[in-house]
Amino acid sequence: MRYFLVEKFGFPNDSILMLTEDETNPLKIPTKENIRLALRWLVQGCQPGDSLVFHFSGHGSKQLDNDMDEVDGFDETLCPLDYETRGMIVDDEINATIVRPLPQGATLHAIIDACYSQTVLDLPFVCRMNREGLLYMGGPNSFTL
Repeated sequence: MRYFLVEKFGFPNDSILMLTEDETNPLKIPTKENIRLALRWLVQGCQPGDSLVFHFSGHGSKQLDNDMDEVDGFDETLCPLDYETRGMIVDDEINATIVRPLPQGATLHAIIDACYSQTVLDLPFVCRMNREGLLYMGGPNSFTL
């Protein structure tokens, strides 16, 4: 992903923070706390016109929704390396950390390669495409193309 962002899209190398389990630096291992810090780092100082990329490849899951804000009754989660001892990162927290703080005019590109990730940003709408290519946007401003 780093190569793609730097070489193909011109992102400065020092504007990319990667957490991997192969890291020797303990601050760059994808623990729950490090992922939380990285999410806050991503949006810190964000301005209109900025283009942000959040990429997660790992395990995802779901858990019962305690605050009753999910239609299906489940929160989607990302599973950090230490999720068995520290817990998962819930979609409500992800939304509060990297979606809601974005200023108007900033763009967040989220690439989530994990189970149950379809609504992990907890956005107020869902985009679906059927087999005929018909696009449906569900939410407060629903429409079909």
